[in-house]
Amino acid sequence: MFQSFVRFFGIQSGVVDSEKVVATLGGVIAIFLCFYVTGYFTGAEGSMAILPSMGASTVLLFAVPHGQLSTPWALMVGHLSSAIVGVASAILIDNITIAAAVAVASSILVMHLTRSVHPPGGATALAAVIGGQAIHDLGYWYVITPTLINCTILLLTALLFNNFFHWRRYPQNLMRYQKVGYHPDTQRIKMRHIHDAISQSEIVIDASEEQIKHIVDLADAILHKELIAGFELEAGAFYTNGKPGRAWSVRQIIDQREHENPVYHLIVYRIVDGEKKGFSDSCTLQEFAEWAKEKMKPKA
Repeated sequence: MFQSFVRFFGIQSGVVDSEKVVATLGGVIAIFLCFYVTGYFTGAEGSMAILPSMGASTVLLFAVPHGQLSTPWALMVGHLSSAIVGVASAILIDNITIAAAVAVASSILVMHLTRSVHPPGGATALAAVIGGQAIHDLGYWYVITPTLINCTILLLTALLFNNFFHWRRYPQNLMRYQKVGYHPDTQRIKMRHIHDAISQSEIVIDASEEQIKHIVDLADAILHKELIAGFELEAGAFYTNGKPGRAWSVRQIIDQREHENPVYHLIVYRIVDGEKKGFSDSCTLQEFAEWAKEKMKPKA
């Protein structure tokens, strides 16, 4: 019941305390610089209008630096294209309600077309319409000052700040994921398979191919660790795969070469019944645990 509640509301997983502190410090630096520069060029009123969208970008760049919505392309193109759309809507449409709706909707379309979906871009487009006289007086200069300047400040701050910490790399393509002791089957899944799967899914996924591949490998490793944890290995014992008909087989464990990593823990067995009866072979502990469905009990 609780897990269903968590999935329905999308409660996020927790992160380590160091990540929380680093994201907070990055946000302080980024917004301080943006507020100072924006206030210098547009005054206090202009600062209040544009900073909300930059605040939203700051959350993405420092709390979710490895997300697809946080990439430099999404940040720069998403904001600048939205700023252009917003200014055009404010100039061409007199009714502010309609202009605001058109600005945000058009920014969504343009960001999709340019593959630069960045949620704060919608706020940038909206600010161009409802930002007040200080923003309207800028006209298309709004795209340069303060939008481009603020985006550049955020980008440079994210590049410098995030890369001080080994577990954070920005942009996300600089991130390198450590390989885990996963089952050999997952090694057959290549990055191009992940890319094609994302393309065919027809949904927006805020994760890179590398992140998804890493999660798939890690989930597979956890699955096999659970499988091995519940598997009792006994030298000389007999195990069966429990399959019906000709696929049924019984193996007796002859020897094993132990290793702390299940991928390299080797099991030597002899087939005592079923196909290839009398033959000996070997496999990893992971493979044997996955194959064995039941331990055979000797007759009393």
